[in-house]
Amino acid sequence: MIIKKNKDTIQNYFEDNSGLRGAFADFVAVAETEDDIPGFLYEMSESETPVTVAGALTGNTASGLAFGGAVLSLEKLNKIGEVERIDDKNALITVQSGARICDVKLKTFSKGWMYPPDPTEKNASIGGNISTNASGGRGFKFGVTRDYVEALKVVFSDGSQSYVKRGEYFADKNGGITFDTSKGKKHIVLPKYRLPAVKNVAGYYNYPATDLADIFIGSDGTLCVIVEAVLKLIPHFKEVFGGIIFFETRGSAYEFVDKIKTISKKTEKENLKDSISAMSLEYFNKNALLMIKSDYPAIPENVEAGIMFEQDIYGDNFDILMEKWVEVISAGGVDLEKVWFASNLVQQEEFRVFRHRIPERVNEMIRKTNIPKVGTDFAVPEGTLREIVDFCDKEFEKAGIFNLTFGHIGENHLHANIIASNDEEYKQCKQMCVDIAQKAVELGGTVSAEHGIGKLKHILLEKMLGEEGFKEMAKFKKSLDESGILGRDNIFPKDYLQRIQ
Repeated sequence: MIIKKNKDTIQNYFEDNSGLRGAFADFVAVAETEDDIPGFLYEMSESETPVTVAGALTGNTASGLAFGGAVLSLEKLNKIGEVERIDDKNALITVQSGARICDVKLKTFSKGWMYPPDPTEKNASIGGNISTNASGGRGFKFGVTRDYVEALKVVFSDGSQSYVKRGEYFADKNGGITFDTSKGKKHIVLPKYRLPAVKNVAGYYNYPATDLADIFIGSDGTLCVIVEAVLKLIPHFKEVFGGIIFFETRGSAYEFVDKIKTISKKTEKENLKDSISAMSLEYFNKNALLMIKSDYPAIPENVEAGIMFEQDIYGDNFDILMEKWVEVISAGGVDLEKVWFASNLVQQEEFRVFRHRIPERVNEMIRKTNIPKVGTDFAVPEGTLREIVDFCDKEFEKAGIFNLTFGHIGENHLHANIIASNDEEYKQCKQMCVDIAQKAVELGGTVSAEHGIGKLKHILLEKMLGEEGFKEMAKFKKSLDESGILGRDNIFPKDYLQRIQ
């Protein structure tokens, strides 16, 4: 274990993409091997020293930022194992939690395989990816991160360790799970609140018959330290076809997405070979497009929305599928001159750079204003997206503060970013996010579909689960982290830990 205390040396551990300022710690402990961690956590637990786990520090909710105590950095735990082929459709790879997603993807691609989760920040660590269940744009077809985690090696704050294989431990009808650790058995009982039936990472996972592995995925560094993961891989597509379509009205963009979703679901359900099956459907509103207009001057004038789509292709039917997409686009009354097409992997990657340029620009603005980022991460049930976007627009119009919306429209999951230029606007932005969260909950949705709650969005989660939900989460956390040292103030206010006897 490397211990760093020099303030200048450790300053870079106190900044992430959230823009939150004022983070600090007494020291930073950099684990050199997995064996460093159990003893360190036991020592910190005995002295009741808070521990904040840091990976690549690319998060948006400040869950990796410490406010006192120690930072445990996993940056050196970055080993990536070899691809283990199971059969023609499945393979596994074992990686340490400090490995970066871009490196895992590069290695698996070189062997003809793919790790499907595709968060915007490619430099994020696998540990951070798992801790927030971030899945990115390709979740429409491939699902979320938890769908690709086959096993986890975790260390608890008492120094005990456990290797948790998917399918080994499940919650009983009362929410109880008993499992093995290096120091004996642990017994936990899941919280009783009800989570929404949408893409969700807000609150500890407690759906019926919960797999133990799923409890640690999305737990924001509050229950254990994830040191290693076994990830599921699928065959990499042979070719890709995609594009960006610019719409003169937002309604026409919605109609196009609805049509593609209907066709894609039928294709997958009936296992059709030569039919449209979107891999991703990404949305950009007018302001999001204007933000990157200087980077991409070819963006047409007077457009209200953009949709980026991807189709993965595994056979020799590229021309057939391309023709199908062109037919659907034309049938929707779209001017083909307002469509950018990509017909190979290199071109499609350029479009993905286009999509990622939007949050990059937002982060640049945040660094200039020195005011924390304020943004939504809601997901709502099918058929309710238009209602919540209209609600957001009315709120933004009343406030008169610059905003932009983009995200994973295929999953009814959008990120509305509100950019404050002063402290007064920042207060307004936070209140708007609360109101939007309340609306998402009323519609049966979630306040966070992939970024997590971290330290910045407690009040949003309270709108969803209430004060009783916070109490249940605090009680559950202490059943796995008795000393309460891990990720304090992540997910729910740390004060709730003091109320648990």
